[in-house]
Amino acid sequence: MIVFLILTLISIVVPGLPPAEIIFSQFIPSSDYDVYIYAIINGVIYGVIVWVAFSVVNMAVKRKKKEEAKFANCPKCKNIVIARKTWTMMGRPDKMGKRLQMEIGLFDCPNCNITFRRILSKKKV
Repeated sequence: MIVFLILTLISIVVPGLPPAEIIFSQFIPSSDYDVYIYAIINGVIYGVIVWVAFSVVNMAVKRKKKEEAKFANCPKCKNIVIARKTWTMMGRPDKMGKRLQMEIGLFDCPNCNITFRRILSKKKV
């Protein structure tokens, strides 16, 4: 919305800003309000471009955070193992009423063929 407003105002101040004048001068008959029509069209076009770019960057950042691997040491052979599965679990409330949220991982050690769980993180919620 902010990009739309800023680029609409810039298009009013600088009337020849592409692409609106180039694209729509053939389809819209000229009138006294051409500058304002082209400004709104430019605002919409550039607003959509910025929105799509923001969405793509946001998805890439979320995917990168999600793909971070969790590691733990095997209790038998002390080998570093990657988590097969992770999940969160809420604990019971303490005396203050706050609950403990734990992230737990399930690990399979390839050396000694055991499966084990580890608490990866804890935080009060």
